Amino acid sequence: MNDVWQKMKEVLVENLFEIGDLLITRDTRLGEIPDWDSLVAVNLQILLHDTFHVDLPLDLLREETTFSELITLMEHPDKLSEAVRKFRERN
Repeated sequence: MNDVWQKMKEVLVENLFEIGDLLITRDTRLGEIPDWDSLVAVNLQILLHDTFHVDLPLDLLREETTFSELITLMEHPDKLSEAVRKFRERN
């Protein structure tokens, strides 16, 4: 988890987010990122695909998603279909 976390933080700060004073931790929710919206979610989806080669559905990039959850999905892409199913059952 540590290697994925470090790589994710590097990529996010370098390529995507103007995070200001926000300290991104594993428990940070995507919605806490300043200016979080659907366009940023699409950019994050593309960035994660290019970096980790995982096709992450936009359904999972919602405001309440934490970085810890993203790390788990990057490390275990076989859990994506289960995560999408659970999300759709709740909504």
